[in-house]
Amino acid sequence: MSTQGAMCPSAPWQSEGAQIIGIVGGSADAPEVTYLKEAVSPTAELVERLGDVAPEEVFRVAAPCAKSSCMHHDGHHCSLVTRIVEAVPVVFDRLAPCAIRATCVWWAQEGREACKRCPQVVTHNHRANELMTQAAQPPVRT
Repeated sequence: MSTQGAMCPSAPWQSEGAQIIGIVGGSADAPEVTYLKEAVSPTAELVERLGDVAPEEVFRVAAPCAKSSCMHHDGHHCSLVTRIVEAVPVVFDRLAPCAIRATCVWWAQEGREACKRCPQVVTHNHRANELMTQAAQPPVRT
């Protein structure tokens, strides 16, 4: 898949073209994203309401794939989703509704296997389990 127009489902809040695609719920030890039916544009008002909490701790954000500008992109693929699929257990057998699936980099690259793990991915998770922490580590570039 070409990443032209493709959306990264785990983008920083301040990314150009960012869209909120879910709300983080569950617990600190077992987060679970509830996906929105339609993506919502982030606003300064939302950030103000969060106070000292980082937006990525509360919202799941998607944005256009940054390609080689992203530490997880190897020039051809998203290495983050590959590591997640290889290391992190499935949390859902069914596919949750997703506002970006048609353009999602993870879906295009790993299909259902990415979606089965996606609801537990939180961009800023200070209490991530060991498997998620290892999967989130970008590859060492030489």
